[in-house]
Amino acid sequence: MDCVLLASGSKGNCIYVGNDTDSIVIDAGLGYLMRTLQSMRLNTDNLRGLCITHEHSDHVRSAKAFVKAAHVPVFGSGGTLDALRYGNIIPATAERVICREHVPVQAGGLKITTFRAYHDAAEPTGFVIDDGDSRIGICLDTHEVSDTMKTILSACDAVVLESNYCSEAMKSDQFPECEVCRACGAECQGNRCVLRVYPRYLKDRIRNDGHLSNENSSACIAELSKDVGIIALAHLSENYNRPNIAREMALAAAGESGTEIYVSDQLADYRERRLVRFEV
Repeated sequence: MDCVLLASGSKGNCIYVGNDTDSIVIDAGLGYLMRTLQSMRLNTDNLRGLCITHEHSDHVRSAKAFVKAAHVPVFGSGGTLDALRYGNIIPATAERVICREHVPVQAGGLKITTFRAYHDAAEPTGFVIDDGDSRIGICLDTHEVSDTMKTILSACDAVVLESNYCSEAMKSDQFPECEVCRACGAECQGNRCVLRVYPRYLKDRIRNDGHLSNENSSACIAELSKDVGIIALAHLSENYNRPNIAREMALAAAGESGTEIYVSDQLADYRERRLVRFEV
């Protein structure tokens, strides 16, 4: 299967997963989504569904327009689908497929399985997409990765995993120095200060009920890298993370396992830097 991270972060989230015969889109937080898929020569004729992790706007901004254009069902937990319906986020006529935790449903030749995530939304989930030959796990917007989640993700060939913020920066509003100042797009020129300081209540929400830190993501990678060949870091904070810092921690956690690490960020060069593409 191909996996393409079209957008990742608070400005919008969208992932394409598919093979020669079937494909799905996970989250629709990217504008002009159908046009974007077509411009990238991704096959839109075999789209089988739109999977929604949760109802926050950076994940569903284009959901209604995309469902109308693609004529596909919407997959999600009962709580998420209710929130989408009540919020008028998807067309009233859209087919809704309730995904119950750990119970697979079919989308053409793809098997879709959800698992619980921990986020301040109605009923947030992660997804595992299985085409019979390979599995890709999607784990976004969660402030922790439980043992159950790790067991599910460790059975995947590739995992898209949130690595949202640097804990040191969240505490002090300053980043640690990168070990090697590679061109990550931050153009920091040695400036270690965050771009915009968050108020205390927002920091508490992110840490306690919002997102996964680099440190917790790396602890998860240390376990997953024993079995998972590809891990893509996603949903990096524009203000409280930097790609080099997230990458270096993930590589250190993966050690000598041979796991490939990709990073999708949300810095200025939108398409070129956010887009991550791999095949399993």
